[in-house]
Amino acid sequence: MAGMGMTRRRFGRVAAGAAALALPCGWAAARTVPPGGAIPFTVYRDGDSRLGHHRLSLRREREDLVVEVDIQFRVEVAFITAFRYSHRNREVWRGGRIVELETVTNDDGDRYWVRGAATPGGFAVESSTAGAFTAPPGIVTTSYWNMDIVDAAVLLDTQRGLLMDVRVDRTGEETIRAAGRDVAARRYAINILTNKPGPTERIDIWFGPDDAWAKLAFDAKGSRIDYVLDPPGEVRP
Repeated sequence: MAGMGMTRRRFGRVAAGAAALALPCGWAAARTVPPGGAIPFTVYRDGDSRLGHHRLSLRREREDLVVEVDIQFRVEVAFITAFRYSHRNREVWRGGRIVELETVTNDDGDRYWVRGAATPGGFAVESSTAGAFTAPPGIVTTSYWNMDIVDAAVLLDTQRGLLMDVRVDRTGEETIRAAGRDVAARRYAINILTNKPGPTERIDIWFGPDDAWAKLAFDAKGSRIDYVLDPPGEVRP
């Protein structure tokens, strides 16, 4: 990472100058920070086998919304770790658009990094996979908390730093179990059309009251992966 052409300092300067891209403050009012500033999921494989966790923390810093993501997965077979995945992600949103991004990932030994910053011409991205390019200024990331994902035609993969063309279908309304209670939720199918992450072609996502992210599920490597939102005060280690 020391050889990256766009340094952390330069990214900070570019992002700080991106205020001209800001949208009206109504978006910030609609995207409220959840109680405690946390969205914690326990993640299961094939029903009841605990895979790990996917946790988000959100906080306000003046006009910005700072989102930090921590994902930790592990599969053990006969007390031996057969698979390990970790991902850390920091995003800064201002006026409804992302202005800073920095991620690091270890996918069972394969390492990735992504950095991005808003510029007058779009969202400048550098990554270990795709090099440097400019994404549209209104790009939505695959951190999933943002309800705007259901209207997106293109997503920025925060692990690989690639743009993925998608088609999002609303598949109905249903009652799900989230945060220890029954929640009325809207279900969407995110169909990945280009730059698919391995065999995963579709991700199902549910948003509950107040556009809050409530559930997620997908198939990967022959297993069904389910995100279950933890009850308040019961975040697991």
